[in-house]
Amino acid sequence: MKNKKDQDTEQKILQAANRVFLKKGYEGARMQEIANEAGINKALLHYYFRSKEKLFDRIFREAFSNFWPSIEKVTKGGNAEIKELIEAAVNGYMDILEDKPFLPAFIVGEINRSPERIKDLLLSTGLQPEKVLKIVQDAIDAGEIVEMDPRELIVNIVSLSIFPFIGRPLLSSMFWESTEEFDLFLKDRRKTVYEFICRSIMKRT
Repeated sequence: MKNKKDQDTEQKILQAANRVFLKKGYEGARMQEIANEAGINKALLHYYFRSKEKLFDRIFREAFSNFWPSIEKVTKGGNAEIKELIEAAVNGYMDILEDKPFLPAFIVGEINRSPERIKDLLLSTGLQPEKVLKIVQDAIDAGEIVEMDPRELIVNIVSLSIFPFIGRPLLSSMFWESTEEFDLFLKDRRKTVYEFICRSIMKRT
């Protein structure tokens, strides 16, 4: 078990890494810069995290650590209401991206470079894609939502949630007068995405 000094040092490093990754992205960040930001020497940084990849993996897992538990809260043993599932998924993604806005660009880059690594990282957080797909299929079979490939719904939730964060530099400069206004737009977007998806798939009774 780690002592308090080790825990405090790790947290200081992780907070510094978050700031550097936010400013420079994964590719632009350097271990020396992270060490400087944390106020420690590079040797000590490598003692706690041997590489930038291992440091980012830790940040990635911590960022997604609450995502699946937030989904499982509404699954009720596999019998989730489809609207509750959509809302939990949208809120889960938005919570992560608001806290770690540098993650989407990293994920896109890593998906192209090493898709299996991203898959393994996501699954290591407890994510169970087959359980989500079954809930969607059950809603289709029950006549609650329109006929569709359940994977389409998952892709739409992910895409609508993530793209504004990926396109942030372009979108904010083209359509908003300030980054502050765009940040407000993003905070309100979770409700918009949830309502948009529900309108598109729910059967009218």
